[in-house]
Amino acid sequence: MDNIFFRLVLPLVALIVGGYVARHAFSEGMHTVIASQPGPAAYESTRIGPSPACQMESNFQVRNPLQCQMEMRASREESLVFHAKPPQGMSKAQSETASGWFMLAALAVPLSLGAAALFAFLLFYAARTE
Repeated sequence: MDNIFFRLVLPLVALIVGGYVARHAFSEGMHTVIASQPGPAAYESTRIGPSPACQMESNFQVRNPLQCQMEMRASREESLVFHAKPPQGMSKAQSETASGWFMLAALAVPLSLGAAALFAFLLFYAARTE
């Protein structure tokens, strides 16, 4: 009975607990990283209606066709240019918190197996000394 416990049950429980701890730690680390990102930028709405130079007169002709074409080209060029700003960085405290969670996620399974081995050694040693 003791042999099955030390060879099968204890390592299996340690792997399952380590897996759950790693999953939770990675999830918390990702939540920290996502929460540190700024919200979406507010975009300025573009004017959709015709410009004053492109308004039609009563005889269905444009008042100033050259000015209308120039304004249409300018509005197209403005809408194609996008000035992106670099994203904000994380604060030092958020970076330390996230890195701690990711380190725990990476070391959860080895730590749980080491804890199980220590627990088994203490149980085995305690059983031998009695």
